[in-house]
Order: sequence, then structure tokens, then C-alpha cells
Amino acid sequence: MTQRRQSPTIRDVARAAGVSVTTVSVVVNNKGRVDPQTRERVKQAVAEVGWRPRRSAQALRSGQSRVFALCFPRHDRGVGDWLLNADYDMQLVVGCAAAAVDAGRQLLLAPRPRDISDLVDLDVDGVILADPQEGDPAITVLNRAGIPVVTIERDLRRTDGWWVEADSAASTRRVLDHLVDQGAETIAMITSDAPWAWFEDTSAAYLGWCEERKLRPLLRLIDVDDPRRSAADATRSLLSLRKAPDAIVAIPRHAPLGVLDAAVEMGRSVPGELLLAAGMDSQTLELSSPPVTAVDLRPLETARAAVGLLERRVDGDEHAGPVVVETRLVVRTSTLRRAGTPGDGPYAVTGE
Repeated sequence: MTQRRQSPTIRDVARAAGVSVTTVSVVVNNKGRVDPQTRERVKQAVAEVGWRPRRSAQALRSGQSRVFALCFPRHDRGVGDWLLNADYDMQLVVGCAAAAVDAGRQLLLAPRPRDISDLVDLDVDGVILADPQEGDPAITVLNRAGIPVVTIERDLRRTDGWWVEADSAASTRRVLDHLVDQGAETIAMITSDAPWAWFEDTSAAYLGWCEERKLRPLLRLIDVDDPRRSAADATRSLLSLRKAPDAIVAIPRHAPLGVLDAAVEMGRSVPGELLLAAGMDSQTLELSSPPVTAVDLRPLETARAAVGLLERRVDGDEHAGPVVVETRLVVRTSTLRRAGTPGDGPYAVTGE
């Protein structure tokens, strides 16, 4: 049996930085006055030594806090407001909490750590990061501190396999094939160039699908921070083309509502003249007029898979991922022109 390496201590940091234990404590807790050069030297020593403070003496003795953290992006308008307006993220929270409790752990909801000082209040055994951006600095901070991390969707620069992702390529092709089955001939996609794997994978699948069928792609990039308004602008542009699309797939959250706004403004009926499908399902789309066909990313299953993968990493597995979660296409009125739409397998028919 491999003997567990003794964890570094605050004294190791103080020794490496050439300062007192008190100075290290002041720096990592952001209290008191410390010379900027000394502060930087201490932070560098913390990273090099791999020490992370634990608030619990019991955790120090056992080596584990029995707590996982789920970290979301920081937002100017506040994470609470953001979560309350995001069905998917709320289901991730519920799913991760349930899976953590089932594993005998607690779940802490926390913002992404920006530097080593943020880890003072992150007394956890592992972290789940939702929606990592390309080269996400939070992953670097956590790796340097020796905190195991699993992401929901992958960092585009990450290759270690410690992530859970939706089958975005397969789900995109499923949507496009469904639109063709319903009579669509010219299909446009509205997405974003934000550095997230979900956008890149769905766009690549759309472009590949068009190339295979020798179709001209109509890809429009919108502002992910203002998706409804910018999706409406993109839809107006698309519907003004000489050969306008008769179907649109809108990927970013709230973008399908912008498509509906523009379609109503321009007098285009959905689904009569324009089919509409969304890249992410929500209760808003289920209750909209008409109800919008959408990809169910299955956040509860994704959350449980992420907690399971993090458990394996904390337990010392060298490689256990990535884990790919199969999505489901929820077919509603916005894409229904013809009878005979599949009602089982990866499809579910609602809102007819």
C-alpha cells in the first residue's frame, strides 16, 4: 500500500518564504499590513510548497473535510440572481447536493477562486467547476494548491480527462436531422464565440453537418451576455436575406426568445414559416408561445456524474474520464409540421 505523503504545513511556507508563521497567516487571511514584496514572496511560497489552510482541526487530523465545492462564474449582478434565472444551473446545484449527501459529504456553493488567498475559505477536499472557460485560471489556482478539480464541460486547453460533458456533437446533429424531417431546407445557427467548449462543439457539429450535405452554413455569433437582444438582431438579419432560413437553431440561453421576438416583429409564423429549436431546455421555453423544441442537457445526471468523478479523483484514481452524458431532444410545437416524430429513445414529444 502506498503511504500517503504528509501534507505541507504553514511552517513549511514560512520557512520557504523566510518569514514568520504569523506573517504567513496575515497574508493568506488578507489581514494587517505586509510589505508588498513580502506578501508576493509568501504567496509564491504557498504555491510552491502546495500548502492550503484548513479551518478545521478535525480535518487536519483526518486529512479530509468531507466537503466538495461547486463553483460558478463570478457575475456583476450576483450569482443568486443568475441562478434564479437559469433552470440548468439550479438543477446542477440540486443534483450535486443530492449526490454529495448520498456519498456522505456536504456541498458548498462558492465563487471561482481567483488566487491562493481565496482558498482560505474553501476548506474542501475537491472542487467541481461549472462552465470553465478556455485556460480557466481557477483550474491553475486549484492545481497549484493540490486541490482535486473536475469540470462540468471541459476547458478547451485541458487534456487530462477530468470533466463531464454533454454529447454536444450528437445532440446538434439530432436537432438538425429532426428539422430536415419536418421539412426544413435552409437551417441557420445562432451561437456565440465565447471560449466555452459547448459553443465550439455545437458549432463544429453544425459546420460538419452542412459540409457533408453540401449546404451553405448560416452561422451567426451573438453577445452571450445579452443573448435575447442580440439574437433578435441576428434573426432580423437572417430573415432579411434573399434566401432566408426556414429553420433556426439558437444555442445560448435566452437566445430562442430573441428569435421569437424578431419572428413576431417580422410577421413570420412559428412553426408555419420558421422552425425554431434551442440548444438548452428551460421551463421558459416549455411555457413560451409556441412551446420551443429544445435539447435537454440532463443537468441532474450531469451533476451526479461530476460528483462521482470527483470522488474517484480524490480517492487517487489516476484517470477516470471524461464522462459523456447523453442528451435528449424534447420536441415541441415550434418544430412540428409533420406527423410521425419519434417519441422514444433520445426523443420526447411534448406540446403538440
